[in-house]
Order: sequence, then C-alpha cells, then structure tokens
Amino acid sequence: MKALRSYIVFIGGLTIAVHTILSVTYALYVNGYTLLSIVDLPSYLKNSLSLVLTLGFLSVLLSSASLFAHGLWLTLLPLSSLCLGVSSIIYAKTIGLSALLLDLLGFIAVAILGFGSGYLFEKPAYKPTVRLSSFEVACTAIFSALTAVATAFTGQFFPSPTGGYTHIGDTVIFISALILGPKLGALIGALGAVAADIYVGYPRWFVSIPAHGLEGFIAGLGRGRKFYIQIILCGLGGIVMAAIYFYVNIFIKGLAPALISLYRDVFGQVAVSIILTALLKPALSRILPKKI
Repeated sequence: MKALRSYIVFIGGLTIAVHTILSVTYALYVNGYTLLSIVDLPSYLKNSLSLVLTLGFLSVLLSSASLFAHGLWLTLLPLSSLCLGVSSIIYAKTIGLSALLLDLLGFIAVAILGFGSGYLFEKPAYKPTVRLSSFEVACTAIFSALTAVATAFTGQFFPSPTGGYTHIGDTVIFISALILGPKLGALIGALGAVAADIYVGYPRWFVSIPAHGLEGFIAGLGRGRKFYIQIILCGLGGIVMAAIYFYVNIFIKGLAPALISLYRDVFGQVAVSIILTALLKPALSRILPKKI
C-alpha cells in the first residue's frame, strides 16, 4: 500500500508540474507570444511566471524523491510537495492565470497529491532522521559563504547578454559536495547561490534553489569515488543546473535566448568550474583535516 501511495504522490506532483507549464503557456498566449518567439514581458511578469514554474518543479521533484524515501522523509517529502503544489496553483490564480480547464486540472492535481499523502496519517510517527551535527552546520555555513562570495564577486565582471551572470561559484559547490557528500552539497549549493543572487540583486533567486541544490546533490554522489567518476558527476550536476535554468528561460525569454543561456552555462560556467575543481580538489583533500 505504501508503494502505491508513493506512486500516487508522484503522479500528483507530475500533474502539478503540467498545470504550471500549461498556466505559463496560457499567459504567453494571452500576451501574444509563443515558445519559439522572442519573449519580451515586463519584469514583474517574468518573475511571477518564473516563481510559478519553480514551485511546480519543486513539487514534482519532492514527490519523485518520496519514491525512495524512508523514515521521517516519507512524511516530509509528500507534505512539502503538496504545500508547494497548492502554492503554485494559488499564486497562478492571483496573477490572473485562470481558466476553467486550468482550474479543473489544478483541482485534480491537488486531489491526487492529497490522497497520495493520506497514508501519512495512517502510520505511527517516525523517529526523526533529519540530523546535522555541529561540525556539519559549521561546514555548511563556511562553504555556503565561500560559494556566495565566489559567485557574487566573479559574476559582476561577466554579465550575460540574455540576463543573469556568469561566475565560478560552481567550483566551490563541486569541491564542497565532493568532500562533504550529497546532503551538504545540496544545502551549500542552494544557500550559497541564493545568498549571492540576493546580494547582486538578481530577481529570480528562487530558481537557484532547485538548480544549484540539485547540482550540489549530484556532485556529492561522487564523494569517496574514483577521480574520473567525480568529474563525470560534477559535469552531470552542472548540466542539470543549466537545464533547470533553460526550463525557466524558455518560457520567460523564448527559445533562442534560452539556448544562448544554456550554451553559456554549460560551456562557460560549468566547464570552467570543472577544470578549477579538477585542479584544486586534490590539493585541498590533502590539506583538510582527516575528519572531513
């Protein structure tokens, strides 16, 4: 029964994501744009559509993770997915993305996700499994700060012609994830990138949470593995990060600018960060305490 409910949660999250995509596509249609055209929307609308897409993506991401969850995560992930899904639907309606079919799809998505999360109230409480030691908290704070500094400092010199900025903050994310593992890698990626975005005034900072969080998580899977596997996982994490930004950009900028940003992210930002990681990580591993 638990496995069935987990799949229902995933289907609900996927339906939420479909709802957000259709809602944003509807907004483009109303404003006279398609995905293939150059999209020139007001800044407030770009930010609003980006937030709707991000909330929907996070909902399906957490519902997908619940398929592999156990312990307290089996409770937290579906509930978080449900909250994010409801938030995306409500926010879409508040900015005018409302139509009969969209409202119906949103209701169905919430019903599916809510039903799938119902097993949470049929099981006894799980013992807490979300723990961070004082050492892990300290490492997260230090590397998040380093990520923010590296991102904000280098980003101001390399603005992108399509919006955003190019930086080497991914280098710190990769190195910290390879040293500390996927859990802390995800935290460092999300916290450091968001802090940098807020500092430089990047309005769509919330996209960085799933983009750089997943980047750090995937790179962290290389902890303790052979060097070439670590580099491959860093590359994969970087590609996932770039793909998430592309997913948002294609709706708020159009296909051509989104492709330019994707090319810049992969062959500029990620490639340079991987080279720096390959040069710096072995030396840092010899210097850092054995506990790390």
